[in-house]
Amino acid sequence: MAANIRWVVTFVNRGGARSLVDAAQGTYTYATSGEAEQRLDAMFGPDNPNGAARIRAIYGDNPQFAVRPVECWPGHNDPKTVWFD
Repeated sequence: MAANIRWVVTFVNRGGARSLVDAAQGTYTYATSGEAEQRLDAMFGPDNPNGAARIRAIYGDNPQFAVRPVECWPGHNDPKTVWFD
């Protein structure tokens, strides 16, 4: 069986490790990198009430957001890991 690869939004946490922005649930994984990029764009779009100060409070001073592929469990698409290089 082929690996179930989906896409997620990640950030570098205060400890310096790259991790998921959202909960490790299939609802936050995306079929394409473009869909994950749309999620990332929405975090900073005009419809988001969270300003830069709120983003820093949640994700730290230098979160380095990025989209990454992740292997997911079949059926519900939960990520098999929350850590990335």
